[in-house]
Amino acid sequence: MKKVLLLFVIAGIALLGAQTAAYYPTTTLVENFGASWCAACAFAQQGLDVIESEVNDSEIIIPRLLTESGPYSNPEMDARFQYYNVLGFPAVIFNGKIRVNGSDEPVMDGSLYREALNQFRYLGSPLKMTVESFDHNSGDYSFKVSMVNDEIAIEDANVVFYLVENDLPEELNRIVRAVQSQPISIAGAGNEQLFSFNLEPDPGWNPANLWATAFVQLPTNTILQSVSTLPQPEHQIRVAVPFDLKIEADETGDIFSPYFHVYNLGAASTLNIHVEIHDAPGDWYINYCDEDGACLPGSMTIPHPVAANGHKTFDLNIHAGSEGRASFDFVIEAAGAEPYRIPFELVVGDVSNDDPVAVPAAISVSRAWPNPFRDRLSFEVQSQKAGASTDIAIYNARGQKVSTLKLDNLQQGLNQVSWEAGDLPAGVYFYKAAAGAKSGKILRIR
Repeated sequence: MKKVLLLFVIAGIALLGAQTAAYYPTTTLVENFGASWCAACAFAQQGLDVIESEVNDSEIIIPRLLTESGPYSNPEMDARFQYYNVLGFPAVIFNGKIRVNGSDEPVMDGSLYREALNQFRYLGSPLKMTVESFDHNSGDYSFKVSMVNDEIAIEDANVVFYLVENDLPEELNRIVRAVQSQPISIAGAGNEQLFSFNLEPDPGWNPANLWATAFVQLPTNTILQSVSTLPQPEHQIRVAVPFDLKIEADETGDIFSPYFHVYNLGAASTLNIHVEIHDAPGDWYINYCDEDGACLPGSMTIPHPVAANGHKTFDLNIHAGSEGRASFDFVIEAAGAEPYRIPFELVVGDVSNDDPVAVPAAISVSRAWPNPFRDRLSFEVQSQKAGASTDIAIYNARGQKVSTLKLDNLQQGLNQVSWEAGDLPAGVYFYKAAAGAKSGKILRIR
């Protein structure tokens, strides 16, 4: 019997009909907010450099926006700070939804940014964007937005345009120089809209160092797709997975995932595919099927010819002989392209938390900052599911609960919440999320 796995929902748009609808690989926009005088912003850039080195060139776009920074700021730029209510620096926002603040070690080593990026990196988008033309000398730019999904309608959104300059004085790079936007509503697979932007070239800009990016942003702030004029690799592999990579099934037996798509963005090629298992029960068999219904052994490398700029569609085909958890990569290789891995996890049945293959806590606190703190503390809370609720309990050094922070309707992924310490005395405290295993120590100072 075929089991139905938990589907991923983003920003209130239910990605329905994943087995028949078309999706295009999502290019993640990472907006880096700061100021030219912000010393801590260098640590944020260090962390962004780390995650950029780990992905393909076409997977992320990282423009930097500066405020109160003389010639590098303008009212349109400041409006973007206000749009997101950015008050402190550095603040890095992934696809308009996940914000990572601060500049401590998990930022500098890229771990927090990597966690945020992975919420979008493999996701399928209902939109495709292409650069139709650009001329940095004349200031003319044209982008096309195409709907590839019949079941999703985009209304009251905006196509936002950034003109960006590299290699500026003071070692500034990727600085947004101009911002424009135009409204968009689009529905129906195959429908396309062209958006043209024109800027009066500024004598202070070096055309050789300019590039541009455009992206579609919903009223909920979610960015569905982005594209840039930056050079793209001649061969690249991208994927569109319109469901959560951490998937669940209630019962053992034969389990099939919804369809996902592997894109060959370049010349005609052959995709060589296999499954690499990191951890799984001994009576599990992890294979996959192609769009023609042929089911193939994951342990063998199988060639799949694909046309130029074409794609292949697959689904996972797993036999789970017992309850448990598996982690494995769906590995795609092609000549001239970097190997690409889709990291899947599968949990079957009720796997207890003390089981060596247990699923991680559904909700956990990944960071509390600043620490030490004076009056207000921010918690970064990870939730595996949208709409989840929990409490963060605060205990004093004697183990007495002194405060409770109630959290409702969490978004999937990274959430940021604040807690006011009120009249609690200075000293050591401990926090713990009621729905998760992670706890930590905090220090209040006066």
